[in-house]
Amino acid sequence: MSQELKEMLRSVLKEELQPIHERLERLEEGQLRLEQNQQRLEERQQRLEERQQRLEERQQRLEENQLRLEKRQQHLEENQLRLEEKLDHFIIETRSHFKKVEDELEQHRHMFELASNKWKSIEIDIDYLSAKTGKHDTEINKLKKKLEFVQL
Repeated sequence: MSQELKEMLRSVLKEELQPIHERLERLEEGQLRLEQNQQRLEERQQRLEERQQRLEERQQRLEENQLRLEKRQQHLEENQLRLEEKLDHFIIETRSHFKKVEDELEQHRHMFELASNKWKSIEIDIDYLSAKTGKHDTEINKLKKKLEFVQL
């Protein structure tokens, strides 16, 4: 009987423990699924952290690029101001030079007008003196002829 009792006890225990085994099996399967889900979550978390790191690095590069662009823009603005100053000085210098050239041109016109008037005056004097010389030559010639006539 002890064998039977053992078998019966085994059978009863088996029946009683079966739901516990099944439940334990389900718990283990659930635990396995939880562990797998936890693993996937950790992997996703790792990927997210890597992406976050890349984004931060990219943002850092963008900020550095923006700083370089701002420096270049500042440099361009400074160059533009220098060019504007140079252009202003050039315009002032050109106007001053143009005014000087105009003044000199006016002086040259005035001198040319004076020289032209003097030249005309000299031409008139030459014409007058030339006419006088012609008259004198004629009178001298007449006088010579009279003298020759008187001496004969």
